[in-house]
Amino acid sequence: MDIPFIFDKGPPEPERLELDENKLRKLLSKLLPEFNLEIKYMERTREGDIIIVSHHFVLNKDVRTLLRAISYHGPIEREDIEDLQEDMLQIGAINGILITSSYFTKDAQKYAKHLPIRLVDGAELIELLEEHRVVEAKGAFLPRFTDEEVIDYFENRKRERLFGLFPSDEKIVEIDRRYIPLAQFRFRQILNDKEIIRNVYVDLHSGDVLYLEEDKIMRDDFIRRIMDLPQDAKKEYMDLIRYGELKHKYVKGKTLNILERKGLVIVQMDGRGDKLNLILDEISDAVTITTSEISTPTSEAPKLKKREKEKQVRAIIYKPEIDISFDLEHFMEFSKEIKKEFDPDPINYKYDEILDILQNLYKKDKISYDGLVYLPYYKCKYVTSDNVERYDKLIAPKFKPFMPKFDKYLIYRIIDKFPAIPYLFIAIMYLIINLKEIDKVIHIFSSAFIFLLICIIVGILLKIIFKTERRIPRYTGTIAKYGFPSIHSMASIGGIAFVYFVNPFFALLLIPLGLLYVHSRISLKVHSEIDVLGGAIIGIIIGIFCGIYILKIHLPYEIEILFSILFFIVPLAITFIELRMR
Repeated sequence: MDIPFIFDKGPPEPERLELDENKLRKLLSKLLPEFNLEIKYMERTREGDIIIVSHHFVLNKDVRTLLRAISYHGPIEREDIEDLQEDMLQIGAINGILITSSYFTKDAQKYAKHLPIRLVDGAELIELLEEHRVVEAKGAFLPRFTDEEVIDYFENRKRERLFGLFPSDEKIVEIDRRYIPLAQFRFRQILNDKEIIRNVYVDLHSGDVLYLEEDKIMRDDFIRRIMDLPQDAKKEYMDLIRYGELKHKYVKGKTLNILERKGLVIVQMDGRGDKLNLILDEISDAVTITTSEISTPTSEAPKLKKREKEKQVRAIIYKPEIDISFDLEHFMEFSKEIKKEFDPDPINYKYDEILDILQNLYKKDKISYDGLVYLPYYKCKYVTSDNVERYDKLIAPKFKPFMPKFDKYLIYRIIDKFPAIPYLFIAIMYLIINLKEIDKVIHIFSSAFIFLLICIIVGILLKIIFKTERRIPRYTGTIAKYGFPSIHSMASIGGIAFVYFVNPFFALLLIPLGLLYVHSRISLKVHSEIDVLGGAIIGIIIGIFCGIYILKIHLPYEIEILFSILFFIVPLAITFIELRMR
């Protein structure tokens, strides 16, 4: 909800310094954080000054800043500072910014030193404009919702009082349309003699790398952790990444302490290890003695030197595997049109520095900067009757047609989140019906646990071997992110084959449930048809094997009791772990 403004020329002496809106915003993104401020919108005064309305992070409220930009051949005097201070009082501004293409006298600088006024002379102005040079965005991702839908979303997000017993007293004051500036980097990977191109997007405002988890945009801070290091510490850490471990004497003091506290380095003895050093010592001593006896048999025995252990500093490198989940454009609608009603967040990180870090972290890949793009989001301001302010955000890009509409698959979502519940309910019912044959039931549950365990182990091994990407990203950073085979399909369809050897009638009853599970994996697009079909076939083979062989093996009664208990516990534990991973 920025107010449009135009820069007009002021009086002839001194002239108003002309800065276009983009350059001014870049300057303010550097200057305002010094006052704990984040810009919201700007207004032009009749005199040509700019009134900046910003959010104060410490005071947690909106405040005013008066900005005056003037071009003058002579120096800026103390009287000019006094004029700005007087105008600040008139409009209720808590601080001011005076920008000039000239310079300030020592008296003016001394006077402004203890005032909430920031002075920017011509030299610093050039430096700031170069540091925050305007980068033209090549396009933006499209927003998913209309303005009305956004308002409805934030209306439903109002905080109720006393656990919902009383309605919320929060009012929506404003909803700001904003853009997140993203640097797009192109990764060229060679896998199995094939070139794979992935796009990676880094938020230039926060420094986070964005990736997709189903329909949610997630953040990884592995770049920001390096970018936020002090300059000396960043240089040392990058040297460790480039050249491997370095001797402790070359990396020490405050820099090493910072890197250790951030968990980015580890100090060890010589990287070859103590045992290897001992062997090398023994070989060296033996060679020295033998050589001495052969060359000078009557001479004094040589003195053996002990190998001194040296400390080494090694970088601890965390870098996620770049897969399809990082390529936002693969899943989200993109347009070359940039909507004027959306204001971009200030850029706090330089793309060229990020590129250098990526190239050193991923040395096997060819990485290039591919331009600036925008990601839309909405920022809502709530105010209570007690004038307590709160902010909420909504990032809702428009997805491509192949992405599933998760809200339309409620039953499938329930199955996806709690896959074990129906089967455990059936197992409990079977236990109640056959209480008179408890030993037989315990043996069946024990064999069923072995079947389930084999399915999980085989499924994980095949995922590691084939490394097939899912249609929709899920469980990024874990083995479970791979698609083939679908372990849900293995267990549900293979379970039918196993139960057939226990009771063919029960097997028939499980067929509709198994098919529902298989269909849910395809509908949610967390698996492809091949993932599901392959999982079903492998599951049937395991089920038949367990039905023919495992079911006939009677383990010690205590072990079968333990396995029967695990038959109920393990699926619930896996469900809990899966929910934590999402």
